[in-house]
Amino acid sequence: MKKSNTFTLKKLVLALALAGYTMSSAYAVMTSPTGTIQGTAPELIAQSNGAHQAIDIAHTTALVAGKVSTGDTITMTYDYADAEGDADDSMTHVTWYYTKGGVDTAILATNVNNASAATIGGTGTSVLTVPAAAAGATAIRVEITEYSVSGDPDVGTVINIPDVSAGGGGVGPFPPVGPIIPGSNVTPGIYASGDSTFTNNLIGALGTNLKVGDTYVFKMWDTSTGAVGAGATDITNATYTWYLVGTSATDGISGNFNTNVSGGNFQIPINTTPVTGGTALTTSADGAQGFQLAVDY
Repeated sequence: MKKSNTFTLKKLVLALALAGYTMSSAYAVMTSPTGTIQGTAPELIAQSNGAHQAIDIAHTTALVAGKVSTGDTITMTYDYADAEGDADDSMTHVTWYYTKGGVDTAILATNVNNASAATIGGTGTSVLTVPAAAAGATAIRVEITEYSVSGDPDVGTVINIPDVSAGGGGVGPFPPVGPIIPGSNVTPGIYASGDSTFTNNLIGALGTNLKVGDTYVFKMWDTSTGAVGAGATDITNATYTWYLVGTSATDGISGNFNTNVSGGNFQIPINTTPVTGGTALTTSADGAQGFQLAVDY
């Protein structure tokens, strides 16, 4: 009789347990979801003064004091901030340009070395080597967008600096004002028109005489891509002008005489009026004889 009562009690406990499980399952209800969870946008901060949505710009290598030359480096830096701890991805969203004739031309990534900030509060850096093609440009422009690798939002402000000589919101000194002058990665050349392989550069060849009546060609080479004739890129533009410089052969007339021939080949003129006061170009009875040929580019 005692054994039977024990068995009956166990069945009752089991029944109550199953009833409780069934009731709890029936009353477990999931609500509709809320809106998505968001953090804050990443920010770039100028190190020099703590300004937000700002960067610092420095001209780190100068070939000529007070000028930006091709081959120089321009460095952009910032401190990276993100309240939620999302990593920096801003350097995959940066583009440098040079401005020439009012047109912005994107600079190839091969001229830029980027490093995003490694930590929150760390420093991001973009170093531009000014390309040879930027010679004659009036400005260097940079645009960077605040970006994080993860999070929502992962995009902040687009920071557009039309001319780095005005800085990027931080404190100077800033790079010099343009124009950009040819530097270490640009090689100018003057060649006889028949020198189709551009083998003999007459610039600096003081022992080689040029001839009246002959035609000469000017070239600008980007020698960062290789030597002239073996990889150098022709970057000649139409902004150059030919000059006769130095001193005439017999009457001592000297100066730098603008030939008013620009953007094309130059033929050395014959002496048209040697007896009546010399040519209009040099006012020398020698005409062009004795002078040297040069190009302002």
